[in-house]
Amino acid sequence: MAEKFDPRHASKLENPERLVELPPAGLVQLLRLTGAETVIDFGAGTGMYSLPIAEALPGGTLFAVDEQQVLLDRLRHKLSETRPGGRVEPLLNVDDHVPLPDGAGDRILMINVLHHIHDEPAALAEVTRLLAPGGLLVLAEFARMDRPVGPPNDHVLALDELHAVIAGMGLRELAAYEPGEIGLYHVAIVAEKPGA
Repeated sequence: MAEKFDPRHASKLENPERLVELPPAGLVQLLRLTGAETVIDFGAGTGMYSLPIAEALPGGTLFAVDEQQVLLDRLRHKLSETRPGGRVEPLLNVDDHVPLPDGAGDRILMINVLHHIHDEPAALAEVTRLLAPGGLLVLAEFARMDRPVGPPNDHVLALDELHAVIAGMGLRELAAYEPGEIGLYHVAIVAEKPGA
């Protein structure tokens, strides 16, 4: 079983350098937003990316999903101090169940999450359940490379492993991006759920 994120490191999630290393604008572009979608930030943590993505959803909703209440509490505190352009709803993921209906997400965003759940069929099935037919999954993961941030290379997935996990989820890969294209140290993949 992959290692879970330790909430004692929550302050690392708030490092503003993250937004330089993986700019939200690039993720918004990959999400192909019109502004009215329902986006699920799966593994949102403290909402470092949820808030800027919500700015691109003036007529939509972003569900910030995480399995750690302490991280969602930090996001709720941020939301009490600022109101992003779109509605943001924190949701707790309990035992690989998110309290949303099947196909609730037009888009699902996962940042540095897949290497935590790649070997957990129930977690992957929940992501697939939440994605609407024809919906897009956009994921960004630390690349296996020499980099000054992120987990050690033996804790991240190689690109061929990412491709295999996405295929195993029944998703069709549309595009893959190398480090330097979307983020400095990340690979990014866009995949679609068939059936629209």
